[in-house]
Amino acid sequence: MGETRQEQDEVTQSEVEEIEAERERRLAPENRPDNAEIDNTDAELPTVKEFEELNADDDPEGSAGSADPSEVFREMKPSEEEVAEIEEERKRRLDPDNRPENTEVDNTGDNMPDVAKDEP
Repeated sequence: MGETRQEQDEVTQSEVEEIEAERERRLAPENRPDNAEIDNTDAELPTVKEFEELNADDDPEGSAGSADPSEVFREMKPSEEEVAEIEEERKRRLDPDNRPENTEVDNTGDNMPDVAKDEP
């Protein structure tokens, strides 16, 4: 006669091994498609504190969440060569020979506020 329902539901050891091998092949990281979502429900992930400690040595410049990236640039002092270059460019721009025609010049002299005076 025919097989019973229980005999049909039984899986041989070789079939179990074949299924497990296929499962392992599909779950291998190198076989995952790009942008695949991974279920880390049972994984032991680091806490926020542990994650911060792991990344404590990372360079903060340009990092995400930086409130004021220009702060890094304000802390950077220009070299003497850069300062000299800036001063030369300033002199060139302020030279009367480089002024456009009909330029108005404020020559208030000693009546200038201190913030407007050039340092000697």
